[in-house]
Amino acid sequence: MSKRTTNVTVRDAAADTERKRALLYLRVSTPRQVSNDYDAEGISIPAQREACLRKARELKADIVDEYVEPGRTATSIEKRPTFREMVARIKARRDVDYVIVYHFNRMFRNTIDAAIAKRDLKRYGVRVVSTVMDLGDTLEANMVEMIIHAVDEYHVNANNADIKYKMGQKAKNGGTIGTAKLGYLNVREQIEGREVRTVTVDAQRAPFIVQGFELYATGQYTARQVVEWLNNAGLRTRPTYKRPEKPLSVQQFWDILVDRYYLGYVEYEGEEYQGRHEALITPELFDRVQRVLALHGGGGTRERRHNHFLKGTVWCGRCGRRLTIMRGKGNGGEYFYYFCIGRQDKECDLPYLPLRTVEEAVSRHYGTVRLSEDFQAELRGRLDDSVLNELSSISLLKRRLKSRLRELDEKEDKYLELVGSPDWPQEKLRKKITSVQAEREVIAGQLADATSKLATGREYFLSALALLRDPAAFYERGGTALKKAMNKLVFEKLYVDGEVVSGHELAETVRDVIEADVATRTYYRRSEALSGAYDPLNADNPAKGDGVAWAEQTGADLLSATLAGHGSSKTALVELRGLEPLTPSLPVR
Repeated sequence: MSKRTTNVTVRDAAADTERKRALLYLRVSTPRQVSNDYDAEGISIPAQREACLRKARELKADIVDEYVEPGRTATSIEKRPTFREMVARIKARRDVDYVIVYHFNRMFRNTIDAAIAKRDLKRYGVRVVSTVMDLGDTLEANMVEMIIHAVDEYHVNANNADIKYKMGQKAKNGGTIGTAKLGYLNVREQIEGREVRTVTVDAQRAPFIVQGFELYATGQYTARQVVEWLNNAGLRTRPTYKRPEKPLSVQQFWDILVDRYYLGYVEYEGEEYQGRHEALITPELFDRVQRVLALHGGGGTRERRHNHFLKGTVWCGRCGRRLTIMRGKGNGGEYFYYFCIGRQDKECDLPYLPLRTVEEAVSRHYGTVRLSEDFQAELRGRLDDSVLNELSSISLLKRRLKSRLRELDEKEDKYLELVGSPDWPQEKLRKKITSVQAEREVIAGQLADATSKLATGREYFLSALALLRDPAAFYERGGTALKKAMNKLVFEKLYVDGEVVSGHELAETVRDVIEADVATRTYYRRSEALSGAYDPLNADNPAKGDGVAWAEQTGADLLSATLAGHGSSKTALVELRGLEPLTPSLPVR
């Protein structure tokens, strides 16, 4: 936004009644138009000024002020600060007769803006004059001007529609819309004498982007830690004509982590297309990053200094509101407590709870969600029976698919024999052969996938059962990342009251199987109690009595497979190195 006052002599209206007063309004659409010449204001602004000065001389008007709106593409005058400043000056001083513009479309881009602005200015005795066409201030002239505004609006909308269509076609063909993402470069290539704009990998920055994904995928580091390491290693954003290069911000890093552009896709108007640019990361790495983001509460959330592994999981057992961490100071240093936010409104009397007290209560409570050995054995048996039934269905499906493959092979052979025959249109034959090949690829994928999903689903279910055999022992031995993962896997909410967990809401992932086990045990205990055979001393003990059974297990694979989702064939969330150690260190540069 800029205003420029020309060096002219302003005459007193009483001294010369024929002299008028005018403002100039000069505008270009983009910043590039402003800075595309040796003149700092750009080649378009001086050209407009010269035409406006000529028009002022014709009108016998003195130029008292000049308003320059550089690089504003807004189609509405409400989004142009310099224009609003000019109107405010007119209303405040009321000493202007004309606003001179090079063309009406420099000021108005639609008929509504034109009608409202010209009506408001006319109240102050001001007329908008175009250097291209000035028919005066008659009814006929006003009608013609409104037609001009309508034509300008049509051209704007038509151009926008044309640009939108071309951008959509470019995206469908895999082209990148606008500036390439960090890690890539916009380049121009000469292909058969034509200049083609495309995207290539930025050899300087792309390795840092890949490292950022890989580090965050381990689950050991926060986004802030990874960004600090990348910046210290030398990563900088691309400089532009507006901004110099600078270190990457945490918000920019979060945006990168969820952007499928790095997988090789482009998006336009909510639709995703396969891009022509090279993918920097694999789908497996991207998927792991999304799961770590989910464990950390999602990208873009504030990573607090005291990001305790129970945050978001523990709730007040008295009023049902969230527990949050508070830092306190005393003679012994810093102390951290959980407190109910209901205390702030004087609606809850839950006392402040030391972190250690809440941690121990949760650890003990994990013993209440273990599955009995009998129930696990029953489930494994039923699972294997279901798998056998599914396998028989899959065998029938495979026979049908293989039969269809043989039919396709025969069709393709017949079509190939007809290639070159003058009686058959060659384009039609090519389409039929292409169709056969496409269907064959689909069937081949179905055959390969027929048993893999079933096997993965069985692996998930068995991993969940093993994890719930003795979750308390597994939880106690884990580090902070593992505890946080288990809390999200097993519980939606844990209700804490003093030194105990008074209740819980199970996560959907394990809810059905745990509730089924509880219902089964309750049924048998009631039956045994009625028959006198129930002995409470021999009942399943929720304490960690079977911890020795885990001596041979690391547990990371179990947790990873369970977190991978019901029947998912995607790579596990984190490896063993993603769960330990408790105090990780970043790679040495």
